[in-house]
Amino acid sequence: MTYPDVARKRQLFQGWLASHATYSTWLATAGQPIDPRVATERIARLADAQRSPEYLYVLTECAASKEIPAYIGKSRTPARRWSSHLQHLARGEKGYARWQRRLLEQGRAVCDLKLYVIGQHQVQAPPLEGFPTTIGALEYQLIGLAADAFTVRLLNSEGQAR
Repeated sequence: MTYPDVARKRQLFQGWLASHATYSTWLATAGQPIDPRVATERIARLADAQRSPEYLYVLTECAASKEIPAYIGKSRTPARRWSSHLQHLARGEKGYARWQRRLLEQGRAVCDLKLYVIGQHQVQAPPLEGFPTTIGALEYQLIGLAADAFTVRLLNSEGQAR
């Protein structure tokens, strides 16, 4: 892939996220532990305000004025799903040991962690023109764009070509 392709894909990814910035919350700031109760309450408020049947979520790492995607997924109940993610992250269980090594140092966030929780009803357009806007299609598009446009690999175990 040539540099213009990488730059274009990064622009598409970042532009799409920026257009949905209203639907984001901080999970932790650098140097602070993640408070699972507070994080879950914030996620629940975001989802409750949207009242959608399904949600896309994007976890990003924010440092040095850059926002790097870390994990992309979907859920009908994002607060419940993230409560589970955060419990496993804190314990380093299963595949979450990799999450822990990347996101935490001695139980504290290595960088600012932002989570986008975007309901189906809030999606105006796909990141890739002409593609569907269902949550499943958006998840697939964003994972593909992120895998191609950023050198840091997603924490997702599926959907990445490399």
